[in-house]
Amino acid sequence: MSSKQIAAVSLAFITLLTLMPFTSAIQAQSISEPAKTSVKEMSIRVAEVTITSIGNSTIVVVEDGEAVELSAEGLWRMITSDFVNRTVWAKARGHISEGNATVVIASVSKEGETRNLMLGLKQGEVILIKPILLKLWAKRHIHTNRYLSVKGQIAHKGVNYLLIERNDLKALAIVGGEWVKAGAGNVTWEEVANELKVGDTVRLFCHNILVMRQEFVEIFGINAFIWGYSGAIIDLTSGTALSKA
Repeated sequence: MSSKQIAAVSLAFITLLTLMPFTSAIQAQSISEPAKTSVKEMSIRVAEVTITSIGNSTIVVVEDGEAVELSAEGLWRMITSDFVNRTVWAKARGHISEGNATVVIASVSKEGETRNLMLGLKQGEVILIKPILLKLWAKRHIHTNRYLSVKGQIAHKGVNYLLIERNDLKALAIVGGEWVKAGAGNVTWEEVANELKVGDTVRLFCHNILVMRQEFVEIFGINAFIWGYSGAIIDLTSGTALSKA
């Protein structure tokens, strides 16, 4: 998925509201409560780099002519043009290669030593995000036990996500799993995904919308994530109606 396909979503996206969590690191919060983080001392920078080495737990990049080793071990959220998943570095590393990339680097100093951690990476159509970065750069987590309703057009489809657009504003909606289709009974997402087509108008009833800060938008081109479906996903173009099983 190109940066043009995943356009920036601003806070104005929330005005569209008519009323499997994306990451366990994001705790449920009341509507309009700003996302918080316990990380207090961390220097974060964004750099255009050249990846020169990809190891089992680190990568080496050249930043402004200087080689910098970045710790990359642990869990990641990976987004490609095809899928969104939670993975470990041992698997994520296979989706990136030596060459140009944009990285988010956290430098942590302790007892006179500095350790550089990679918190995010974008290379071509591959995005890697540490859960802590979602917390650090989340602008707002909108959550309700009832439901939120979002209406828009499908701009792009992955295996387990939809990119929803309205007025040139887009958000990534996590889907997949088991559903109940009106008139057909229990189905899997794979069995009905083809009934929702790019360009269709859909309405999603969800429990959570995570709105990202501008720093995140400028790098990754994603400004909001949608997950947790309470009522349904309704394709207003085809008439397909799904409720979460």
